[in-house]
Amino acid sequence: MNTITTTLTTSALFSDNGLNRYLLAKTWDEEKPTLAIIMLSPSEASAVALDNTTMLVLNNAARLGYGTVEILNLFSRVNDFSLQYAGMEDAENLEVIVSAAQKADVVVYAAGVGKAANKKFQERQRQVLEALRPVEKKLHCLSDADGNSRLQHPLSPAVRTWYLSKLEIAELVDDPKPKEEPQKKGKAKKEQAS
Repeated sequence: MNTITTTLTTSALFSDNGLNRYLLAKTWDEEKPTLAIIMLSPSEASAVALDNTTMLVLNNAARLGYGTVEILNLFSRVNDFSLQYAGMEDAENLEVIVSAAQKADVVVYAAGVGKAANKKFQERQRQVLEALRPVEKKLHCLSDADGNSRLQHPLSPAVRTWYLSKLEIAELVDDPKPKEEPQKKGKAKKEQAS
């Protein structure tokens, strides 16, 4: 008979009033890499309580060989899934997201597509992804085994078993650098002749 004992260490970073959660970190093996995941908005899950999303994140991260998960969200207000209290000015949350992304081995953007038409969502997504440009090489999204069903939230049935697919920020945010338009051949010859 073989007994295996594992310790799961949890830390959560909340605002002083407890209305905002910036980070939920769970570690079970410090020797393994860290995965940071950015979703939509936090539930009440904390040190002991696990909601379905947190359970799916832990199960998939462990299956993929990670030893720590840092759960982050575009919006930090707890249980505000309708984004009623969502604000664009959430400097503390953005600072925590960027710091966690810099330290993580892999960053998974998994805010889902359910709010894609929401103006608050679009603006916050742009703000966060622009701030993550320096770590874009680490950025991935969830997909199915074929690389389809991209950009899903962990609760989506299409990605219950995770596969990580490389994500380029330009897929979701317009590139801030204007691209040079190629000159038409006829126009270039005409300018050279004059």
